[in-house]
Amino acid sequence: MTYFTRCIPIALMRLVILLLIPLTAACVQNTAVPGPVQESAAGTTMAETETTMQEAAPPMEKEALTAEFFYMKSRRLSNKGNSKEAIDALESAIAKDPTSSFLKREKIVLLHKLKLSDQALVLATELAEQEPDNVENLMLLVRLKRGEEYDQEMSELLKKILELDPKNQETYLRLGKIYLDTEAHDNALELFTKMTQVFPDNYVAYFYLGESYLNKGETDKAVAAFEKTLALEPDLVEPRFRLAEIYQGTHPDKHRDKILKTYKEILDLQPDNDKAMMELALFYYQGNQMNKADPLFARLSQALADNPRLIMTAVDTFISRKRYNEAVIVFSQLRKLDPSSANLNFFLGMAHEALEQTDKAIEYYLKVPPDHPQYKKTILSIAFLYRGKGNTREALRFLEQHHNQSPADIDIISYLASFYEEDTRYDTAITLLQKGLKQSPENTTLLFKLGTIQDKAGQRQACINTMKALIRLDPDHASALNYLGYTYAEMEIHLDEALDLTRRALDVRPDDGYITDSLGWVYYKKGEYEKAVFYLEKAARISEFETVIAAHLGDAYLKTGQPDKALAAYQKALANADKDAHKKEIKEITAKIKAIKTRTNGQN
Repeated sequence: MTYFTRCIPIALMRLVILLLIPLTAACVQNTAVPGPVQESAAGTTMAETETTMQEAAPPMEKEALTAEFFYMKSRRLSNKGNSKEAIDALESAIAKDPTSSFLKREKIVLLHKLKLSDQALVLATELAEQEPDNVENLMLLVRLKRGEEYDQEMSELLKKILELDPKNQETYLRLGKIYLDTEAHDNALELFTKMTQVFPDNYVAYFYLGESYLNKGETDKAVAAFEKTLALEPDLVEPRFRLAEIYQGTHPDKHRDKILKTYKEILDLQPDNDKAMMELALFYYQGNQMNKADPLFARLSQALADNPRLIMTAVDTFISRKRYNEAVIVFSQLRKLDPSSANLNFFLGMAHEALEQTDKAIEYYLKVPPDHPQYKKTILSIAFLYRGKGNTREALRFLEQHHNQSPADIDIISYLASFYEEDTRYDTAITLLQKGLKQSPENTTLLFKLGTIQDKAGQRQACINTMKALIRLDPDHASALNYLGYTYAEMEIHLDEALDLTRRALDVRPDDGYITDSLGWVYYKKGEYEKAVFYLEKAARISEFETVIAAHLGDAYLKTGQPDKALAAYQKALANADKDAHKKEIKEITAKIKAIKTRTNGQN
């Protein structure tokens, strides 16, 4: 997680607001409209005059209406919320002036406003291709293409925009966001360094330059960048938080005065800043200055009643950033005034669980009442914590107790069945799941779990029937398609159907190593060994030579006359094997390695 992903204060976002706001007509308002909108001496706009003319004109005269008229009509309709009619008017304007990029951009914006994003994206792509050097067209395409799947494409497009318009601030910030989000720290550093050179008075550029240095561990340069940010914009608090974090992370005793000064400055600027108050209280606590820490914690505790968001600030500050020991201190101190606080007990349980302090985690989770939104999570967490201690029986007893209290709770049924499965009580798990399916017959989670446990219980045909029923309910259930296809391959039956099933599964999850392995294994069972090698090599790469997959690849190499490659695959399979989970496989692979070496030695 990069520093960029933390909250940015409102003041800092003045120049980056375009990164967050929905696409609106304002995106293109810096472009001149197609023709002036003149005002008559009487104060009537030309557009209003033309409206009157249109209403009074005979049909033939309407042909003389201009692109500007229809554009202004579209604007009026859009302002009244009539976006569909506005698009129709824009279509008329475009028909009058088919070369106008401005009008096409306006149409794209309206389509996006109507949530017709796919149509908007198609038109924006066409417009960018028609005029590849038009910055406004390219920027509109960038604003429409959001999401991680577009990061690489958008990076190239934004770099092109910078070449065309080296002073486009939005482009720097959008490209920088991609670099920071994808942890391309060198690229981010180079970009924001250049931005500070192009815009030497831009405090946002210096802030993200500081972030880039911080991500690379160059704290001295980060400090200089954040200090420059504050020199340009003295009222910001976020650079001060960054500076305090750096001081605390590098010789806190040495920087004690700076840390205190920084947090006090934040509280001078924002007296009710909960995060600064927590950090300062924690700093006093860790320095054994309880006379200063206690009043701050007490003030925060009292504020909890009126400000429920305060506790989420603590979660974001400590738990989300894996500062679990500090989370325990802060939540424990806040809890002093309200020991029964469900939220505080829940988050204390989370912090202790993350620290692997099992007994403490269970203690606090048990204090969470049934009406709490996270109550079910606490039940499941407690069960897993008992199991983590090696006390599966206690975990089962606990889940059974809650199942008896809430027999219709599908989640508890599913997890309790998993615990029975782990305890090899397959029949009990199957009976429980079948009861759950009577209540929720189309629950695909329960069906898939039932099928896998039936398989483990030796009920192979029942497993096949369950997976078929699941696929009828959800034809694109990749796990069920894969499970049934692999089962057929292992049984060496219905291999053509197995091929179809595993292909369908791979269509749904094309980068899944286990499904790719299943497809390769079906080809192996069909005797198509070259195809088997192709898919099994891919599966091994994806799974980093998981034991069963690597063993399958070794088998395929042997069938294609490549014993050296087979030996290497088997050795990787053995190296990745779990001594408990892969006892059978270890024995089989060891025998195959021995056989290859014996054969090789015999030939020598």
